[in-house]
Amino acid sequence: MIKFDGTREPFIAEKPARWTQWGARKLGKRVDWPSILAEAVNECPPVLSTLEFQEKLVDVTLRGESWAHYLMAGRLYAPLIMKQTFGNEVPTIRELHEKLALMGYMYRLDYSEAEYAECQKLIDHKKDQTYPHFRSEYIYKKYALQNRIGTSKQVFETPQFVYMRMAMALSEDQPRDRRMRDVAKFYEHLSDARINAPTPNYVNLGTPLRGFASCCIYSNEDTAASIGIGLHIAYTMTYMSAGCGTHLNTRSLGEPVRGGMIRHQGKLPYIRATKAMVEANLQNGRGGADTLTYSMFDPENETLLQLQNPMSTADKQIRGIDYSVTVSKFIARFAGAKGKLFKFNSFTAPDLYDAFYSADFAKFEELYAKYEADPLFVKDYFNARELVLVALTEALETGRYYLTWADEMNRHTPFYDEIFASNLCQEIMLPQRGYAHMLDLYSESSVGYIRLTTTDDNRMELEAPQKVWVDREIPMDYPVGRIARPAIAAIELQPGESFRTVKDGLTYTVATVDEIKREPEVAMCNIGGIVPANIESDEQWAEVAYYTLLMIDICIHKAEYELPHIGYTSKSRMNAGVGLMGVATWMAKNNLRYSTQEGKNALFHLDETHMYHLITQSIQLGKERGNAPWMHRTKWPEGYLPQDSANQNVLELVTVKPARDWAPVRAALIENEGMRFSCVNSHMPGESSSKAAGQPNGRYPVRDVVMTKTDNGIVSRWAAPEGDIWADRYEIAWDLDYTHQIDSYAVGQYWCDQGMSADQWRRLPPGETVGSAELLQGFFRMTKYGFKSRYYYNTLTTAPKRMENGEIVMVEVRNTDKAPEADCGAGGCKM
Repeated sequence: MIKFDGTREPFIAEKPARWTQWGARKLGKRVDWPSILAEAVNECPPVLSTLEFQEKLVDVTLRGESWAHYLMAGRLYAPLIMKQTFGNEVPTIRELHEKLALMGYMYRLDYSEAEYAECQKLIDHKKDQTYPHFRSEYIYKKYALQNRIGTSKQVFETPQFVYMRMAMALSEDQPRDRRMRDVAKFYEHLSDARINAPTPNYVNLGTPLRGFASCCIYSNEDTAASIGIGLHIAYTMTYMSAGCGTHLNTRSLGEPVRGGMIRHQGKLPYIRATKAMVEANLQNGRGGADTLTYSMFDPENETLLQLQNPMSTADKQIRGIDYSVTVSKFIARFAGAKGKLFKFNSFTAPDLYDAFYSADFAKFEELYAKYEADPLFVKDYFNARELVLVALTEALETGRYYLTWADEMNRHTPFYDEIFASNLCQEIMLPQRGYAHMLDLYSESSVGYIRLTTTDDNRMELEAPQKVWVDREIPMDYPVGRIARPAIAAIELQPGESFRTVKDGLTYTVATVDEIKREPEVAMCNIGGIVPANIESDEQWAEVAYYTLLMIDICIHKAEYELPHIGYTSKSRMNAGVGLMGVATWMAKNNLRYSTQEGKNALFHLDETHMYHLITQSIQLGKERGNAPWMHRTKWPEGYLPQDSANQNVLELVTVKPARDWAPVRAALIENEGMRFSCVNSHMPGESSSKAAGQPNGRYPVRDVVMTKTDNGIVSRWAAPEGDIWADRYEIAWDLDYTHQIDSYAVGQYWCDQGMSADQWRRLPPGETVGSAELLQGFFRMTKYGFKSRYYYNTLTTAPKRMENGEIVMVEVRNTDKAPEADCGAGGCKM
């Protein structure tokens, strides 16, 4: 054996036996450590280093393919990577940070020598020995600061150093009287996998790179300049490490431009240009990603629906980005009745287009009937059922053709502003508005305005989002009925309405509105996750919710914004999306199943608990740090709660009632005039960071209790926590009927103020196909129970394959366009 210092000594079986037995400690009969040791020794050459032997021992242990074996492998792996990274002498936190600052990997954190000494007492490297191998390996290979290039490749951190860097970076600007307490809490909840941080936080906190948003959503107006600005946003945000969600608002093929001087070339050239923008730069080693969203009413709908299809002709095929088609209950109703609908867009019917993206269903139906009766409005009809089936079939065949519901996005929401599209992974539901002028992107303040004349002939210009006080009541289609709305955005002022501003306190009455420029906005996805299986009490959940939201708050303000106006709107909105991670483990831990009534009831209360703590802690942060500057553009100050606007059909799926006392929460929102964030909840896939937390991803059932997961060259041997003991408790996604899949999302969406990446799974035995009836029944069920979006449609079937020896075997085949596990395109929006 060659020791780390280069000296040689004879192989002494007792030493590796002690290592192996130590690795298997507390696992009992779940692992056969003597057999693992014997197999490792038998595979060794006559001479090798101690590090090589430890690697062999880890490799042989991993072959056991169980949670217990992965725990043992992780225990053996921890001292191995510590030795590989630091040799015989582990540096202090301060020593490591000084070194990394000198090398340019970190900036110098603002901590005194005494504070560094306190942090040194907090860090516990033995925690690495408690992680399953895939968790430590993923953090070490993907999230630790490292030189990835050429022959000088080197990793500079082990997992606990990663968590401490994050905790200290998050806390460095906190007041001196609480910053060390915050370091301790961030470190505890991150390292114990109660807080599930997004990938940008892992890799950028404490470094000169200040991009923390996972995704962005942008729209455009129907002008050449605005479309060009949208392409610039896609290009810039991709190299800033964000995935993109695009709402392409433009007229259609053959429609007039400049009064008919030019024939419009349609959406396809702009889609190709968008694809080129996101592919031009890399996100953490791979190409960018985009989901492009359009309305099913679009005049080019048949062509757009088949852009992913490999059977489409080359001129009508744009693969490499994803698509989401926007539907509504109105469309579903016509699909159910086999009715026909006419096509329109923002050019041919601008008021109808705006009404489609609103919560006012009655207005949309009234306008639709008006256009239907208008003989001068040229109509081109499509069969609603046939086109819905095309969308559903494309999803089935490619795996990644998505759905969004415009009406539900704009009804079940805390926002007053319109929502046109979701993000890359279809869980973010935030207002967005196109830019008319490129220079507006580089403004650090408001660019929108309202110019008006008051009744005393005073001409005024107010910033579009400026808060003004009015005496206004608004009807609410919720149990609370009509409510007062004392503060609105200036852009909403109407002739005859009296208002006052904070500047002078005087009251004015609007005589005329002379000119309006809406505030443009790119919606930013600022996300985090909570792992319920690792939370030990309700009090701890409240604390974890507080620190998860605080992490998002700090990252919004620490971030550097290449496009300054996006920074202005992001800090004004204060959007947060905190999801649940590892729900399948929580279900197994509590012996619950997605397919039972008991399981659905439990999920209903789990999501209620999650939302309860997020709102109460957002109120607390509002008291400490101030409410979101644009809080008056949301319903929270009026005492809004998500269950007010939730789809009430969901209550058919459960036999329990809300368990929390929500009345004090509503009262606190009114008293505090809102809270710190404009929104707090969304459910993302979390395919990347769930591995770093040692958990299944998102709120999904597991695809198997033992799997191989790949991510940008990292191959992880993954297992569901305690899967060797709870194997019968874990419900496998492929075996779960689609109705139960839909129901499990619906009970979560009831409490959620944004949306969720709602995957579906379907096992296809040989010779079986998914019929139109099943696809439509699923679509109608999603519509009935208030879906805002549907993400991947995953299929698993078997097919014959000839092996090298000529033998024919049946192998599992997933959607051909997808990686083995469903992740978020190029990963820009992954946690």
